[in-house]
Amino acid sequence: MALIRQKQVVVVGAGAFGGWTALQLQRQGANVTLCEMAAAGHGLSSSGGESRVIRHVYPKRIYVDMAARAMKLWEQADRDWGQQLFHRKGVLFMSTGGDFVDRARGHMSNAGVDFENLNASQLASRYPQLNPDGLESAIFEPSAGYLDASRACAVVRKAFLEAGGQWREGRVEPGVIRNGEMPGVILPGGDVLNADRLVFACGPWLKRMFAGLIGNNLAVTRQEVYFFRIPKDQVESLGAGLPVWAEIGKTCWYGIPGANGLFKLADDTHGREVDPDTQSREPTAVGVESARRYMRFRFPGMSGAQLADAEVCQYTVTPDHDFVLDWHPQAENVLLVGGGSGHGFKHGPALGELAADVILDRRSAPAEFSLSRWQ
Repeated sequence: MALIRQKQVVVVGAGAFGGWTALQLQRQGANVTLCEMAAAGHGLSSSGGESRVIRHVYPKRIYVDMAARAMKLWEQADRDWGQQLFHRKGVLFMSTGGDFVDRARGHMSNAGVDFENLNASQLASRYPQLNPDGLESAIFEPSAGYLDASRACAVVRKAFLEAGGQWREGRVEPGVIRNGEMPGVILPGGDVLNADRLVFACGPWLKRMFAGLIGNNLAVTRQEVYFFRIPKDQVESLGAGLPVWAEIGKTCWYGIPGANGLFKLADDTHGREVDPDTQSREPTAVGVESARRYMRFRFPGMSGAQLADAEVCQYTVTPDHDFVLDWHPQAENVLLVGGGSGHGFKHGPALGELAADVILDRRSAPAEFSLSRWQ
């Protein structure tokens, strides 16, 4: 009986999408090399930083289902690796208008996700630490919470290496497409690392690498994240006593209270377009003041809180906020994965599972993630 040769795969990008894709492929028998320009979850990446929210509140069913699958895989990973990457703190998703939350309710109910509906008076009674003015309704997910971000990327890389995967650190570039295929990627020294199939899951750098193909449909936006110290007399109320939360309406703020004794706060509104290599990583005074103004209104106990730290990252946003997972139309062995649009991290395990199945010809990519939707 002839031996079946292992499929050689190169994955570019060790963030939430690329790291999990590489791990799934390696576990399923491929011979995988994972390339990243620095450490997994490094500070310039979209998957870096301290934490990310994981929730099922989505107005599109595909993401409710993916979040449910991802949740199971995060929980299994914690059991297998003896880690706590997932923190079940509950998620409170509040609405000040629009149909986002109403649409999510229907999908979550149909998917069997456990949640509780709260009206404005119930919100005020249950969470006296927040000002309910302007809030119309909310969804509370008791089984949701937040994920460690940079640490998760490092842990996934470790599991990938223990499964036999290979690691290359340094900035690589796409190879030249010939006869409908890309033979490999170009390493920093100019050599070519060949593979049967290549996955480019390189976050905001996907726009530059494939500018002629998808550049106009990916916007790299600047996002500021703030960490305030919870006043000592508010630690129980605004730390332990408050779940992960988000408020959606004309604007969208979200927060993770209590992690490391800090109150994480960010405006999810997409910022200005930037270059991930050259943008300033310093928070703006305008941004900090906007965060303070919001806290004074919605969480009065945080008024005057000290700014402990701030991060500047980026989203890679598609026009419809849907992901990209599709074959390159001129290179049949190249899979493009990206367009996380600020909500992708939580889906990493599920998207990696899907991408691995597509690479190994076990299923087709969802139409929602196709490049052809922009034609």
